[in-house]
Amino acid sequence: MIPINDSALYSESLRSLRAAVGGTYRGRAAQIFLACKHYSNLIPRVGATVGLDSSELQRLLDDLYWKHTRATPDKVAIIFEDTHKVPTGVTAMGLSVPSNIWRNNLNLQKGFVCYATPQEFRNQTFRNQSRTMCPHLRPTNPSSGGAPTLAGANCALKSSGNTSPRYRGEDQPKMFRKDPSTDEYTVYDPSDTSFYASMVRPANGNLIPVAALIVSIYYDSFLAAGRTQVSISDFLADFGFTASEAASYFEDDPASQYHQTLVKLRPTLTWQRVLNSTAQAPAQLPGQGGGGPPTQGTGTPPPGLAPLSSLGQTTSPPPPATSGWWNAQQAVRKTLENAGWHVLDTSAQKGGCDFKITKGMTTKVVEVKSSVGNCNPTLTRSEHARAKSMGKDFVLAIVENYNPQKPASILWVEDPASLNLTKQSIVAYGLPRSVWLANTSSMP
Repeated sequence: MIPINDSALYSESLRSLRAAVGGTYRGRAAQIFLACKHYSNLIPRVGATVGLDSSELQRLLDDLYWKHTRATPDKVAIIFEDTHKVPTGVTAMGLSVPSNIWRNNLNLQKGFVCYATPQEFRNQTFRNQSRTMCPHLRPTNPSSGGAPTLAGANCALKSSGNTSPRYRGEDQPKMFRKDPSTDEYTVYDPSDTSFYASMVRPANGNLIPVAALIVSIYYDSFLAAGRTQVSISDFLADFGFTASEAASYFEDDPASQYHQTLVKLRPTLTWQRVLNSTAQAPAQLPGQGGGGPPTQGTGTPPPGLAPLSSLGQTTSPPPPATSGWWNAQQAVRKTLENAGWHVLDTSAQKGGCDFKITKGMTTKVVEVKSSVGNCNPTLTRSEHARAKSMGKDFVLAIVENYNPQKPASILWVEDPASLNLTKQSIVAYGLPRSVWLANTSSMP
């Protein structure tokens, strides 16, 4: 297990990360990628009908890297630069304008966003090509006869004269789709290692030392959720990485030079290795230096997580043939009814739960949380208040990897308010996946 409440280890972890990734690393983009992995059910994927606006996305990023007990106003950790910044929108620490930690990465100038249609994003050739080849590019030298340049160019899909956003000249991967009409953000599939490895893996060929990364993220963070130490398996669960995915980005070898600095500081520091880090050096996307797709790692599933069937898992009935109405909430309802519970839908009452259920003399309330991937549920103020007041009679029904065409796999967590949820700045209560997964019950 890796201690996450040691301030000296935190400082050394930040130094180790900076040394491992090198001075040209796209560290803030990597932090944004990690946030997209953690907030899998809060940051919509490309193709979703509704995205996030800039303020919502920046607030999620600040929350994840916020160090709550720092005495100075610079509370947001920039983990790959070994520094901290004033939270977004705040004027402090000598700033003459409000802080904008993430803004350049979320606009066209650095080139991590693209205004193309969802259909174009689904086209691998378009998604991976250099932006100099984009059919929507309006370069500053259209008739020069040479290759178009990005510096000063804009996008035909978002062109409005002198106010049009313009490239600074950086040819970056198309991580986000930004809707040209609404300016809402959706993210391209964060599980696609063939796309993200060339962005997240350092150009120097190193893998990111995962123990240093864990300390840097979890120290003084809401993700700690009352814990003083976490495992690599906890990190993989909280950020939705499979071991194979993680092996494309991270290494967990205590003997590596960037972990040795931590071990020398704390000689008793040990952890269970779970990654088979055999990924090759990252190949660049087309337009980024050439090469084929990166090789994914061949890691094995992380130990320490029991099979879901032993963790209070229930499988819903299969969806009906005409399943347009079928959703995760209905799957939970049918599962409870099949187990003999009388189910009353209370979701419209906005009272902090979706169902009131009774069986004989027993009454409970159930709140459904679902995700198309791994789930790190967040309780609203009213849900948290209801959970605190009802104790074990408040049950979370968590549906991960939801597919409306298949039976839902439902995990049941009783009394989630007892699990050291941490109040976030959005007045919600985050519950890391590794925490709730270890506290499921045998419902229904």
